[in-house]
Amino acid sequence: MIAGTASPVAGPSNRFLRPQRDRRWPQVLSIVLVMSAVVLVALFLVGWPRLQSTSIHYDLIRLRAEVRELERRESELRLALEEERNPARIAGLARDAGLAPPSPAEMTADRSVGVEP
Repeated sequence: MIAGTASPVAGPSNRFLRPQRDRRWPQVLSIVLVMSAVVLVALFLVGWPRLQSTSIHYDLIRLRAEVRELERRESELRLALEEERNPARIAGLARDAGLAPPSPAEMTADRSVGVEP
């Protein structure tokens, strides 16, 4: 060999090989599909009740807030009703409307006075 020149190396030739399909791929694919289905079912069985529980929890929080708001509103309405029923307020409204308590002369024990026959 001369220095600096490379001799051609004979390598393996693939021209006699014929491509063949792997005969196990349908079996491997079916195993993968079955395992995926098992995992999905397990996730569904674990996840669905958790999702429902969370949804119910949020509904409870919303309903409790609504109950507090309604109780607050009821308290406000009861206070407003008591203010409207206040005797001093009613007396002031009567004075403003021109009403006055009867004089002692107008007061009588006879219930038939003022009643039309």
